[in-house]
Amino acid sequence: MKVNNQRGQMAVFIALFFQVLFVFFAMAINVGMVVHDKINLQNAVDLAAYYGATKQAEILNQIGHINYQMRQNYKLFVYRFRVLGSMGLDTHPYNSTTGPATVGAETDASGVFAPGYCVAHRSWKEYFDLDAQSNICRNSNINLPNIPSLTGGTGIVPGFGNLQTFVETTRAQFVEQCLEAGIFNWLVAARMLAHFRVDGATRKEMINSLSDLLTQPGNSFRDLRGESVQDGVERTLRNNLTAGNNNDSLNIQFFNSMGQGGCNTREQWLPEVLINPVIRFVNLEGTLAAGCRGESLPNRGGVTRTTIGEQSLPSGFSNAALAARYRAANAVLEEHWSGEPDAVTTNLHSSIGFEKNPWCMVYSGVTASTSVRKPFSPLGQNVQLTARGFAKPFGGRIGPWYGRTWPTGSPNSLAGSVAEQTDPLLPSRSIGAAAPSGSPAQDLANHSRFPGDRLGMNSLRAITSMITEARSRIGGEGTMAWANYNHLGGGPSFRDLGDSLARDAVAGGANVPAVQRLLELGSTAPDAFDAYYYSIEPRYFDNYFTTNTTNAGAALPEDRRVYDIGSVKRDNENFSIMENITNAQAMTGGSINNYLINDWQHLLTGWHQESSVTFGLSDERFGRCASPVTNREFPTTGNCIVGGRVGYSVKSVSRNYLLSSDHALGGDGGSAAITNPPTF
Repeated sequence: MKVNNQRGQMAVFIALFFQVLFVFFAMAINVGMVVHDKINLQNAVDLAAYYGATKQAEILNQIGHINYQMRQNYKLFVYRFRVLGSMGLDTHPYNSTTGPATVGAETDASGVFAPGYCVAHRSWKEYFDLDAQSNICRNSNINLPNIPSLTGGTGIVPGFGNLQTFVETTRAQFVEQCLEAGIFNWLVAARMLAHFRVDGATRKEMINSLSDLLTQPGNSFRDLRGESVQDGVERTLRNNLTAGNNNDSLNIQFFNSMGQGGCNTREQWLPEVLINPVIRFVNLEGTLAAGCRGESLPNRGGVTRTTIGEQSLPSGFSNAALAARYRAANAVLEEHWSGEPDAVTTNLHSSIGFEKNPWCMVYSGVTASTSVRKPFSPLGQNVQLTARGFAKPFGGRIGPWYGRTWPTGSPNSLAGSVAEQTDPLLPSRSIGAAAPSGSPAQDLANHSRFPGDRLGMNSLRAITSMITEARSRIGGEGTMAWANYNHLGGGPSFRDLGDSLARDAVAGGANVPAVQRLLELGSTAPDAFDAYYYSIEPRYFDNYFTTNTTNAGAALPEDRRVYDIGSVKRDNENFSIMENITNAQAMTGGSINNYLINDWQHLLTGWHQESSVTFGLSDERFGRCASPVTNREFPTTGNCIVGGRVGYSVKSVSRNYLLSSDHALGGDGGSAAITNPPTF
């Protein structure tokens, strides 16, 4: 009996022991499953935040490239002013026989080339037809005396009356030709200025539309394809959840950092850099007594309409063809200036593009909570799990700030002097309702070609390198013509054609390039300054306007799209930066004086880590492409499958990083918190 009793006690003990073991085993299983679900939820949230940040990066990359197009437009404006518009001057490198060292009447106080639009010379068809030897543009302050009147021969010299009539007719024709030349100078200068503004306004519209996409609350944020980013975030999260996590209790919140106060308007996070460029045109006045006199008038980007917008036809003007062109051009210009384009509230104000506020940080946040029940706790309450994750675009460049510093709380970058500008050769900036602050000489349209450049297109060597090919290409008499620019109209016509450059005057719009078109393309090709400060997409159209990429540019309406400079939208000519680089090298003979990028791979300057776990910059991939895209139906950013990158990448970041007050973002050595910290 005693033995049996002991066995019974042992059996009870073993049974109780196994119950305890089972409880511990069940607890271990439950804890393990909860930990697994927690890890799964966190991973899914991180992936969802990463997805949201990639959509932000796509928009930033397109904005960045269009912003570069706006700098190209300005560079074209400068080239037309300093090179094509001034070729008739004796001191222009095109005409100089002694090379870049030649300076003369066309220099300012510091001895640099100071041009003015003067196109009344034989390289322009209008003046070659009139007189192949005529050049009233030899210097901008030309003073040509008229033929003296004949007197005293009446009744003495046979036929003197007829000779006197001939001389007076010739004197009048000389005056008329002088006046025609002045008007034609104004026509070309005004047309180029107006188109600079129209091209800029059109690209501003694209940037504004894209930035409006980004500055939306999470539930309204749409990507380049026109699709809801929040829907994509939720699908990404659910598709990566376990069955236990993906239940009816799942609650998801998506946070777009650009959709909240302080950064939720484009004016706050992407202020425009409005500038006040000065150009000159040679105004010619002729009278029977004084002859023909020229004066190079400075015009602050067309602001002073008294000299560039209200030029009137002289009395007795008889050149009907030129008068008709004048009146037509004046009507177009009236349209351009009808909304006071000098006010900062209009898109027609002269602009170099946009600058990004560093204190408005672009990032995505996702938080998710769910309730899970585990099999070994049937009577217990559900376990509540919550996870949050953040990711941000980084490494790309929308473009340089106008000033070198951006203190926290400032609405824009600051530059107290020319030395504090990122590009010290840019004209003064219009901020708010402030009047232009620079002098006409300081604001003469110019730009840097490399970081630290203090001459830009003031450099005779730079102009010489850009016009070397022009000696053989546009040196012919009557090569250039007003008709080459006749397609440069207002906003609607530009959006329809999408072409900024000179074209041959062929009926129907002319899709055959004009000779100077190739040279103008060379002026817009990326240089060292551009590659340093901008994210430049080698094949912009392929990456943003095809069905396989962004659903044929769904985020931008068809009638609002324009492509890279050199493209002709109506003729389906989609010129790319890659082709522009090749063209520019041919136009300049590969001259190092122009500081141009000579290989499209050198634009691959985005961040690229060494490996999946080593986050240092890969020198082997920087500016190189081991495997370029060969099938353009399936493009990739940067035109590179294996190698360097262009634009913004994406990385996960911690909440503590976003809440930190130690961000040194303004370039002034100070630290502060970002304007748009997370709300969860």
